[in-house]
Amino acid sequence: MKRHRFLEHTADVLVEASGDSFEEAVEAAADGLFETIADVKKVGKERAVGVEEKAGDLGELAVFTLSDLLSQMDAEELFFREFRVKEFRKEEDGSYYLKGEALGSAADVKIGKMLVKAVTHGMQKVEEKNGKWKITILLDI
Repeated sequence: MKRHRFLEHTADVLVEASGDSFEEAVEAAADGLFETIADVKKVGKERAVGVEEKAGDLGELAVFTLSDLLSQMDAEELFFREFRVKEFRKEEDGSYYLKGEALGSAADVKIGKMLVKAVTHGMQKVEEKNGKWKITILLDI
């Protein structure tokens, strides 16, 4: 079961996301990003945007994926409501690949909450323990 929560941080937003798989934990981290930016209950699902990332480790993959989602929101003037991982694998060269899709609608200042400037590598952590995954990620606001 995926979920996320916000941890104490002095200046930025620290998200801890968990799931029964790495994919679920990334989806939960995306939920945390989306919830920081807008009132997701009021965001529609009219627009689908694809994301495709490759990275040397799982922490980088999580940061790159969320950064891509943030960039897409900015470039397309969208708010996202949900993100689903469609494909995830470890490549022969040892890198990781992830492909997913975000659903959302046109950005609306009435439901916007906070501007996220970047998804950072600072405090980023990916852990797997007893089949449960946890991703901690820092959002620069």
